[in-house]
Amino acid sequence: MKAFGYDHNGDADVFEEYDVPTPEISDDQILIKTEAFNLNNFEKSMRAGEWKPATHRVIPGRDVAGTVAKLGKNVTDFKVGDRVVAHGHGSYAEYAYATAARTVKIPEGVTFAEAAGIVTPGITAYKAVYYFGEVKKGQTVVVKGASGGVGSLAAQLALNLGANVIGIGASRNEAYVKSLGIAEYVAYNKQDPALVLANRADVVINSAINGAGSDSDAQIVKDNGIVVSVGGDEPLSDKPFQFKSIGPTKAVSDAKALTTLLQLMAEKKVSIRIGYQLPFSIAGVIQGHQLLSKQHDGRIIVTQEAD
Repeated sequence: MKAFGYDHNGDADVFEEYDVPTPEISDDQILIKTEAFNLNNFEKSMRAGEWKPATHRVIPGRDVAGTVAKLGKNVTDFKVGDRVVAHGHGSYAEYAYATAARTVKIPEGVTFAEAAGIVTPGITAYKAVYYFGEVKKGQTVVVKGASGGVGSLAAQLALNLGANVIGIGASRNEAYVKSLGIAEYVAYNKQDPALVLANRADVVINSAINGAGSDSDAQIVKDNGIVVSVGGDEPLSDKPFQFKSIGPTKAVSDAKALTTLLQLMAEKKVSIRIGYQLPFSIAGVIQGHQLLSKQHDGRIIVTQEAD
Protein backbone atom coordinates (compact mmCIF):
# COMPACT_ATOMS: atom_id res chain seq x y z
CA MET A 1 0.00 0.00 0.00
CA LYS A 2 0.98 3.64 -0.42
CA ALA A 3 2.12 5.40 2.75
CA PHE A 4 3.72 8.75 3.59
CA GLY A 5 6.46 8.96 6.18
CA TYR A 6 10.06 9.79 6.99
CA ASP A 7 13.15 8.14 8.43
CA HIS A 8 14.92 11.25 9.70
CA ASN A 9 13.88 14.60 11.12
CA GLY A 10 13.73 17.92 9.33
CA ASP A 11 11.48 20.23 7.36
CA ALA A 12 8.30 19.11 5.60
CA ASP A 13 10.25 17.83 2.61
CA VAL A 14 11.69 14.90 4.63
CA PHE A 15 8.44 13.09 3.82
CA GLU A 16 8.71 10.29 1.29
CA GLU A 17 6.18 8.01 -0.35
CA TYR A 18 6.68 4.37 0.56
CA ASP A 19 5.25 1.09 -0.63
CA VAL A 20 4.68 -0.87 2.58
CA PRO A 21 2.65 -3.94 3.59
CA THR A 22 -0.97 -3.42 4.58
CA PRO A 23 -1.17 -3.55 8.40
CA GLU A 24 -2.03 -6.82 10.09
CA ILE A 25 -4.76 -6.34 12.68
CA SER A 26 -5.37 -8.04 16.02
CA ASP A 27 -8.64 -9.62 17.15
CA ASP A 28 -9.91 -6.33 18.64
CA GLN A 29 -8.89 -4.03 15.79
CA ILE A 30 -10.37 -2.70 12.56
CA LEU A 31 -8.54 -2.13 9.27
CA ILE A 32 -9.72 1.12 7.69
CA LYS A 33 -9.40 2.08 4.04
CA THR A 34 -8.39 5.71 4.38
CA GLU A 35 -10.51 8.39 2.74
CA ALA A 36 -9.23 11.37 4.75
CA PHE A 37 -6.78 12.12 7.54
CA ASN A 38 -6.25 15.17 9.71
CA LEU A 39 -2.88 16.85 10.29
CA ASN A 40 -1.99 17.89 13.84
CA ASN A 41 0.68 20.10 15.38
CA PHE A 42 2.02 17.14 17.37
CA GLU A 43 2.87 15.37 14.11
CA LYS A 44 4.71 18.48 12.93
CA SER A 45 6.72 18.53 16.16
CA MET A 46 7.51 14.82 15.85
CA ARG A 47 8.67 15.26 12.26
CA ALA A 48 10.86 18.22 13.19
CA GLY A 49 12.53 16.25 16.01
CA GLU A 50 11.20 18.48 18.79
CA TRP A 51 10.25 15.43 20.88
CA LYS A 52 12.87 12.82 20.04
CA PRO A 53 15.01 11.97 17.02
CA ALA A 54 13.61 9.62 14.38
CA THR A 55 15.70 6.45 14.37
CA HIS A 56 13.51 4.39 12.03
CA ARG A 57 10.81 4.81 9.42
CA VAL A 58 7.75 6.57 10.80
CA ILE A 59 4.25 6.51 9.26
CA PRO A 60 2.50 9.10 11.43
CA GLY A 61 -1.12 10.00 12.00
CA ARG A 62 -3.89 9.26 14.49
CA ASP A 63 -6.99 10.90 12.95
CA VAL A 64 -8.51 8.82 10.16
CA ALA A 65 -11.86 8.54 8.39
CA GLY A 66 -12.71 5.91 5.81
CA THR A 67 -14.47 2.59 5.33
CA VAL A 68 -14.07 -0.70 7.17
CA ALA A 69 -11.89 -3.04 5.11
CA LYS A 70 -11.42 -5.88 7.60
CA LEU A 71 -12.54 -6.80 11.12
CA GLY A 72 -10.74 -8.58 13.92
CA LYS A 73 -12.59 -11.70 15.04
CA ASN A 74 -13.74 -10.11 18.32
CA VAL A 75 -15.27 -7.06 16.61
CA THR A 76 -19.04 -7.41 16.28
CA ASP A 77 -20.49 -3.87 16.11
CA PHE A 78 -19.15 -3.03 12.64
CA LYS A 79 -19.30 -4.56 9.19
CA VAL A 80 -17.09 -4.28 6.13
CA GLY A 81 -18.01 -1.15 4.18
CA ASP A 82 -19.18 0.91 7.17
CA ARG A 83 -18.18 4.59 7.09
CA VAL A 84 -16.08 5.13 10.21
CA VAL A 85 -13.79 7.56 11.94
CA ALA A 86 -11.16 6.57 14.47
CA HIS A 87 -8.41 7.69 16.80
CA GLY A 88 -6.14 5.15 15.23
CA HIS A 89 -2.60 4.56 14.00
CA GLY A 90 -0.68 5.13 10.78
CA SER A 91 -3.32 7.30 9.16
CA TYR A 92 -0.89 8.79 6.59
CA ALA A 93 -1.49 5.75 4.39
CA GLU A 94 -4.01 3.98 2.17
CA TYR A 95 -4.93 1.74 5.10
CA ALA A 96 -4.84 2.59 8.81
CA TYR A 97 -5.92 0.61 11.85
CA ALA A 98 -7.63 1.24 15.17
CA THR A 99 -9.15 -0.63 18.07
CA ALA A 100 -12.91 -1.01 17.87
CA ALA A 101 -13.14 0.92 21.16
CA ARG A 102 -11.67 3.99 19.43
CA THR A 103 -13.75 3.74 16.27
CA VAL A 104 -17.28 5.05 15.62
CA LYS A 105 -19.63 5.08 12.65
CA ILE A 106 -20.01 8.32 10.73
CA PRO A 107 -23.65 9.45 10.58
CA GLU A 108 -25.38 10.56 7.41
CA GLY A 109 -24.66 14.14 6.44
CA VAL A 110 -21.10 14.18 7.82
CA THR A 111 -18.28 13.99 5.28
CA PHE A 112 -15.06 12.00 5.66
CA ALA A 113 -13.11 15.27 5.85
CA GLU A 114 -15.32 16.68 8.60
CA ALA A 115 -15.14 13.45 10.57
CA ALA A 116 -11.36 13.24 10.31
CA GLY A 117 -11.04 16.89 11.29
CA ILE A 118 -12.76 16.54 14.66
CA VAL A 119 -10.82 13.59 16.07
CA THR A 120 -7.91 15.02 18.07
CA PRO A 121 -9.32 18.52 18.63
CA GLY A 122 -12.77 17.10 19.35
CA ILE A 123 -11.63 14.58 21.95
CA THR A 124 -9.57 17.30 23.65
CA ALA A 125 -12.49 19.75 23.59
CA TYR A 126 -14.90 17.14 24.94
CA LYS A 127 -12.59 16.39 27.87
CA ALA A 128 -12.15 20.11 28.54
CA VAL A 129 -15.89 20.77 28.71
CA TYR A 130 -17.45 17.61 30.11
CA TYR A 131 -14.74 16.22 32.39
CA PHE A 132 -12.09 18.72 33.41
CA GLY A 133 -14.25 21.85 33.18
CA GLU A 134 -17.44 20.24 34.53
CA VAL A 135 -19.42 22.82 32.55
CA LYS A 136 -23.06 23.22 33.56
CA LYS A 137 -26.08 25.04 32.19
CA GLY A 138 -26.14 28.72 33.11
CA GLN A 139 -22.41 29.02 33.81
CA THR A 140 -20.19 31.57 32.12
CA VAL A 141 -17.41 29.89 30.15
CA VAL A 142 -14.54 31.87 28.66
CA VAL A 143 -12.69 30.13 25.83
CA LYS A 144 -9.23 31.33 24.86
CA GLY A 145 -8.22 30.45 21.32
CA ALA A 146 -11.90 30.25 20.41
CA SER A 147 -11.24 30.16 16.66
CA GLY A 148 -8.93 27.12 16.79
CA GLY A 149 -9.83 23.47 16.44
CA VAL A 150 -10.05 22.73 20.17
CA GLY A 151 -11.40 26.15 21.15
CA SER A 152 -14.15 26.35 18.56
CA LEU A 153 -15.40 22.85 19.43
CA ALA A 154 -15.18 23.50 23.18
CA ALA A 155 -17.18 26.71 22.73
CA GLN A 156 -19.87 24.91 20.74
CA LEU A 157 -20.08 22.03 23.23
CA ALA A 158 -20.46 24.49 26.09
CA LEU A 159 -23.18 26.37 24.20
CA ASN A 160 -25.04 23.11 23.65
CA LEU A 161 -24.95 22.51 27.41
CA GLY A 162 -26.65 25.87 27.95
CA ALA A 163 -23.61 27.83 29.11
CA ASN A 164 -22.97 31.50 28.36
CA VAL A 165 -19.81 31.42 26.25
CA ILE A 166 -17.35 34.28 25.71
CA GLY A 167 -14.60 33.91 23.14
CA ILE A 168 -11.09 35.32 23.14
CA GLY A 169 -8.89 35.51 20.06
CA ALA A 170 -7.46 37.77 17.38
CA SER A 171 -9.73 40.39 15.85
CA ARG A 172 -9.47 38.77 12.42
CA ASN A 173 -11.32 35.72 13.78
CA GLU A 174 -14.18 37.57 15.48
CA ALA A 175 -16.70 37.06 12.67
CA TYR A 176 -16.02 33.33 12.50
CA VAL A 177 -16.34 32.81 16.25
CA LYS A 178 -19.57 34.80 16.41
CA SER A 179 -20.95 32.71 13.54
CA LEU A 180 -20.82 29.75 15.95
CA GLY A 181 -23.41 31.43 18.16
CA ILE A 182 -21.05 33.20 20.56
CA ALA A 183 -22.37 36.69 21.26
CA GLU A 184 -19.43 38.19 23.18
CA TYR A 185 -15.87 38.22 21.87
CA VAL A 186 -12.74 39.95 23.14
CA ALA A 187 -9.97 40.56 20.63
CA TYR A 188 -6.70 40.38 22.55
CA ASN A 189 -4.95 42.65 20.02
CA LYS A 190 -7.45 45.44 20.77
CA GLN A 191 -8.32 44.95 24.45
CA ASP A 192 -6.81 43.28 27.50
CA PRO A 193 -9.01 40.24 28.20
CA ALA A 194 -7.85 40.14 31.82
CA LEU A 195 -9.31 43.62 32.41
CA VAL A 196 -12.43 43.28 30.26
CA LEU A 197 -13.37 39.88 31.68
CA ALA A 198 -12.04 40.14 35.25
CA ASN A 199 -13.84 37.72 37.59
CA ARG A 200 -16.44 36.83 34.93
CA ALA A 201 -15.86 33.12 34.31
CA ASP A 202 -17.05 30.09 36.19
CA VAL A 203 -14.81 28.13 33.85
CA VAL A 204 -11.86 29.29 31.72
CA ILE A 205 -10.82 26.95 28.91
CA ASN A 206 -7.40 27.98 27.64
CA SER A 207 -7.00 26.28 24.26
CA ALA A 208 -4.42 28.73 22.92
CA ILE A 209 -1.19 27.14 21.67
CA ASN A 210 0.68 25.73 24.70
CA GLY A 211 -1.81 27.47 26.99
CA ALA A 212 -0.43 30.91 26.15
CA GLY A 213 -1.23 33.83 28.45
CA SER A 214 -1.98 31.59 31.42
CA ASP A 215 -1.50 34.27 34.08
CA SER A 216 -4.53 36.20 32.83
CA ASP A 217 -6.67 33.07 33.31
CA ALA A 218 -6.47 33.62 37.06
CA GLN A 219 -7.78 37.18 36.66
CA ILE A 220 -10.67 36.08 34.45
CA VAL A 221 -11.90 33.16 36.58
CA LYS A 222 -14.18 33.76 39.56
CA ASP A 223 -13.18 32.74 43.06
CA ASN A 224 -13.48 28.96 43.38
CA GLY A 225 -13.90 28.57 39.62
CA ILE A 226 -12.05 26.21 37.29
CA VAL A 227 -9.22 26.90 34.86
CA VAL A 228 -8.67 24.19 32.23
CA SER A 229 -5.63 24.43 29.97
CA VAL A 230 -4.01 22.57 27.09
CA GLY A 231 -0.70 23.75 28.57
CA GLY A 232 0.86 22.60 31.80
CA ASP A 233 1.60 25.92 33.54
CA GLU A 234 -0.65 26.87 36.45
CA PRO A 235 -1.32 30.61 36.64
CA LEU A 236 0.52 32.48 39.37
CA SER A 237 -2.15 33.78 41.73
CA ASP A 238 -3.35 33.76 45.32
CA LYS A 239 -6.96 33.54 44.14
CA PRO A 240 -8.74 30.30 45.07
CA PHE A 241 -9.53 28.24 41.96
CA GLN A 242 -8.96 24.78 40.56
CA PHE A 243 -6.37 24.38 37.81
CA LYS A 244 -6.65 21.34 35.55
CA SER A 245 -4.30 20.49 32.70
CA ILE A 246 -5.98 18.45 29.97
CA GLY A 247 -4.38 15.05 29.79
CA PRO A 248 -5.11 11.37 29.29
CA THR A 249 -7.94 9.98 31.40
CA LYS A 250 -9.80 6.68 31.40
CA ALA A 251 -12.90 8.50 32.62
CA VAL A 252 -13.70 9.69 29.07
CA SER A 253 -13.51 7.24 26.17
CA ASP A 254 -12.59 8.33 22.67
CA ALA A 255 -15.71 6.60 21.36
CA LYS A 256 -18.04 8.49 23.70
CA ALA A 257 -16.47 11.83 22.79
CA LEU A 258 -16.55 11.15 19.05
CA THR A 259 -20.11 9.79 19.13
CA THR A 260 -21.35 12.93 20.88
CA LEU A 261 -19.50 15.24 18.51
CA LEU A 262 -20.62 13.42 15.36
CA GLN A 263 -24.25 13.36 16.46
CA LEU A 264 -24.18 17.10 17.15
CA MET A 265 -22.47 17.61 13.80
CA ALA A 266 -25.16 15.60 12.02
CA GLU A 267 -27.77 17.76 13.76
CA LYS A 268 -25.94 20.92 12.56
CA LYS A 269 -25.29 21.96 16.16
CA VAL A 270 -21.49 21.63 15.90
CA SER A 271 -19.16 22.35 13.00
CA ILE A 272 -15.44 22.21 12.32
CA ARG A 273 -13.70 24.77 10.15
CA ILE A 274 -11.73 23.07 7.39
CA GLY A 275 -9.20 25.45 5.92
CA TYR A 276 -7.54 23.15 3.41
CA GLN A 277 -8.40 19.90 1.64
CA LEU A 278 -5.20 18.63 0.04
CA PRO A 279 -4.66 15.75 -2.39
CA PHE A 280 -3.87 12.26 -1.13
CA SER A 281 -0.28 12.38 -2.36
CA ILE A 282 3.23 13.10 -1.17
CA ALA A 283 2.83 16.65 -2.48
CA GLY A 284 -0.34 17.06 -0.43
CA VAL A 285 1.34 15.83 2.75
CA ILE A 286 4.37 18.08 2.28
CA GLN A 287 2.15 21.08 1.58
CA GLY A 288 0.07 20.28 4.65
CA HIS A 289 3.12 20.20 6.92
CA GLN A 290 4.37 23.45 5.42
CA LEU A 291 1.00 25.00 6.30
CA LEU A 292 1.21 23.62 9.84
CA SER A 293 4.38 25.64 10.34
CA LYS A 294 2.65 28.89 9.39
CA GLN A 295 -0.31 30.86 10.66
CA HIS A 296 -3.38 29.18 9.18
CA ASP A 297 -7.10 29.10 9.77
CA GLY A 298 -9.00 25.82 9.92
CA ARG A 299 -8.06 22.16 9.87
CA ILE A 300 -5.66 20.78 7.27
CA ILE A 301 -7.07 17.60 5.75
CA VAL A 302 -5.51 15.24 3.23
CA THR A 303 -8.32 13.54 1.36
CA GLN A 304 -8.95 11.22 -1.55
CA GLU A 305 -11.73 13.60 -2.62
CA ALA A 306 -9.17 16.34 -3.34
CA ASP A 307 -7.33 14.23 -5.95
